[in-house]
Amino acid sequence: MCGVVGSGGWRLVEGAHHRLAVEGTVGALRLEVALEIAAPWTVIFGPSGSGKSSLLRAMCGLLPGVEVAFARRDGDEWTALEAMQSSQRKLGYAPQQTTLFPHMSVRENVAFATSQRPRGRAAWKKAETVVDAALELFSLHLLEERLPGELSGGEGQRVNLARAFVVPGARLMLLDEPFSGVDRKLRDAMLPGMKAWLAELDLPVISVTHDVDEALLLGAEVVRLDQGQVMAQGAAAEVLAEERVRMLGNLG
Repeated sequence: MCGVVGSGGWRLVEGAHHRLAVEGTVGALRLEVALEIAAPWTVIFGPSGSGKSSLLRAMCGLLPGVEVAFARRDGDEWTALEAMQSSQRKLGYAPQQTTLFPHMSVRENVAFATSQRPRGRAAWKKAETVVDAALELFSLHLLEERLPGELSGGEGQRVNLARAFVVPGARLMLLDEPFSGVDRKLRDAMLPGMKAWLAELDLPVISVTHDVDEALLLGAEVVRLDQGQVMAQGAAAEVLAEERVRMLGNLG
């Protein structure tokens, strides 16, 4: 069922685990968004320039000058996150542009997310095990000694994803165009493992895409964004019905 705008401005969704309100100007775009997120995987869908990536940046505290309210449900209470530093918000984040350290190997880049936190031998061993699993999940185990300059765009994107997946203690995963440059066959092969990893950790995802096929494949809840405003929120098949018809027509 699509969300509806409540009296307080939120797009109310039963069982929400996070909520976000953003109001302000980013470049030429005016953002006015208020919504609640309840699904295990939520896709922010819309055309280029509609504000999709800006919403993820707002959750990370990377939109200075824009009014942001961002909160996480902790039991029966809501914890305000907007005043916290980004590192304290318990987020895994893979931005659209890969941000790998050029002097570090693939393995070192993935492990960087864990290297600042483990304390003691047992914690280090656990972190290494998680890194090994992420390298396997994203088909990077044969590339782990390579430097970023030796990778293709799709390979670099998979390193970007793997690093986000190993963030210790994450409570929300943010993925900005996560499969950009990744071969569709490989994407489809990785998805079941990604979903199993996230389900085991009870870790919800908010991802960004403008790809109708990707949104439908994920079977996710969809928030359709246009010109900085939420136009619809609900099941992918419902919210993207018109886009799906156009896509099938183009294939015909």
